[in-house]
Formats: sequence, structure tokens, C-alpha cells
Amino acid sequence: MSTPIAGFEVRKEKILQDLSVPDEEYTDLSPKGSVDAGIRDLIHNINQIQGLVTTSSCAGRISVFLEGMGKGRESNVTAGRSNKGTSIKGDDSKIMKEEEEEDRESPEQRQTQFAPTGGKANGKWLFVSHEPVEIDLAIEGTSLHNLFNLISRDGEIGPIAHSGSLRLVRFHFEPMILHIMASSLKHAQPVLAAATAAGFRESGIQSLRCLDDTKSYPIVAVRSSGLALESIIGCHQHHHGNENEGAARSLVSEDYLRMLLAAANERFKINSDRRERFWAKLQELSLGRPGDVSSRKAGWENPEARRLRKRGEGLRRSKAASEERRALQSRGDTLADTHSEDDGSLILPS
Repeated sequence: MSTPIAGFEVRKEKILQDLSVPDEEYTDLSPKGSVDAGIRDLIHNINQIQGLVTTSSCAGRISVFLEGMGKGRESNVTAGRSNKGTSIKGDDSKIMKEEEEEDRESPEQRQTQFAPTGGKANGKWLFVSHEPVEIDLAIEGTSLHNLFNLISRDGEIGPIAHSGSLRLVRFHFEPMILHIMASSLKHAQPVLAAATAAGFRESGIQSLRCLDDTKSYPIVAVRSSGLALESIIGCHQHHHGNENEGAARSLVSEDYLRMLLAAANERFKINSDRRERFWAKLQELSLGRPGDVSSRKAGWENPEARRLRKRGEGLRRSKAASEERRALQSRGDTLADTHSEDDGSLILPS
């Protein structure tokens, strides 16, 4: 693979310096405010590959979100979706512009851009987890309503807000998403190929300004919408005369929440399997060697090795069958000769 250009290496070095900051000092635009533990090793490994650097990431998450009010409601749920501040939606120029603006921001400025509290045009995170949620519901007093900061639907729901001011509570599962900057399209191609092969089928190259601008670099978005899960589970019930105060009230049963959580946990497992396949394929395509076998499940076999093994088994079976046929034919010829000799011994002279 070609050598990355100098400008890319400068940009990569700055990003790596930001990532090297201790967790307690590091901040970004996500609700969590730091790189997810479940994806930290993958990010480290990708950043060791020449010509690649991660610009944003999310290991996947389960969340319960209360919509904000007014304009911008559609973007409430995806706010803070990925660490390191690049946009998930929007055009290529917006992504590059946000990265350039981020370079000039202080940690304090970054921290205040996303506030996980209520308010006009801003929603509120009632619950966020970047790993499967395992709780013992057999313990007395344990409930998903409490975990998700929801008021149970027991009793009357009460009046629903008029259209336009209705604030819904949504349960979400969102799979892994990565933004990886590449030094060139040649460096980006293995990333995209590995992503689609691993099951992240909505992956693509988001920024092609590099075709006209030597200071811009392609960005590969590794993502899959097929695993995503969303369900409306409640709404905001405000106090009379004050739209900003009130409670997030559930509209579903505890059993329904358990079903949603079980489905999300199962998708987390699929998400993890795809992530491992992505890294194994990326190593194979970018570095010319298979992925780390130690991270694979017992019994995993490289597709090429399996093809060769099956071919060898077929050749051995064919050879054995051929030898058996020759042996049977040889025995048949011997028996025929014996019968001829026996028949001749019975002939008496006239």
C-alpha cells in the first residue's frame, strides 16, 4: 500500500494525542463523554494501520430518550451518537467542517455542546448503556421502569398533549458506527470492503472532497441500520401551565420493556460478532495477514483454509474410490481365471 501523505500524518498525530488523554480528562460530544470501553481495542488497532485513523466511534448502545420541544426534534435522538464529534448525518462538507471546527475548540467548549438535560429543542437521556444490560429482575423492587427513569403506567394515563407539543419517549438499540479517515481512496478501499463483508452493509465513503482538494481525505462510515431497533414506550406528561416540567410516563407494561431489552441484548451479541469479523477482514486486506485468531470462537476456520481442506478431502475420497474399484476389478479378473482353469480340468478325453 502507498505511503500516506505528510498532511494526513500531521492530522492523525493530533487525533491520536487527543485519544491518549486519560478518561477522566477526555471529553467529546457523546452523552458518555469518552471512547466506549467495548470498542477501545478496535480503535487502537485500527490506528496502528498506516494511512488510517478513527475520527468518531460508538460501540453500540441501548438508550431511552425523551424528545425535546420545538425545532430540531428529529435530530434529538442522534445527538451525541458518536464519540469524537463527527456527524453521522449530513453531507460531506459538513463532516469536514465539523472536524475543522473541533480542532479549534477547547475541551470546555466541546463539553457544553451537548447537554443531556431537558430544555427547548433539546431532549433528555433517561438511560444510556454502551454494553448489554444485565439486571436481576428477581430481586424485589427491581424494575425496568425504575432503571429507565419512567413512571409506571399504573392508573390513569391522563390527557395527552396537543399535536406539536407531544414529547415521546423512545427506546433505542443502535449498532456500532465508526468513522475512519483514510490517507487516500486506495487506503479507504480495504476498510469499505471489510465493513461490507462483515455485515455492515450500509457502510460507505462519506467525503470525496479529496478528489479536488489535496488537504481533504476520504472518510469511511462503517455502519449497519439493519440491526437498529426503535419503539415508542411513553410520553412526557407536563404539569399544567409549565411545558418544561413534568414526568416521563410509560405507556407500556414491564413485560414489554423486558422483551425490548432482551431483543436489544441479542442484537448487541450480533453487533459484537460483526465487529470481530470486520477487524479480522481489515487486517487481512490492509496488512496481508489473517485476523487475530485468539479473538475468534473455538472452531472458527479461515474460508480459504476451509476451501482447501474440503478440496483435499474430496481428492482423497476420489482416490480411495478409484483404488477400491481397481481392487474389485483385480479380484474379479483373478476369479475369472480360476473358473477357467477349473472348467478345463473336468474335460475328459474322448
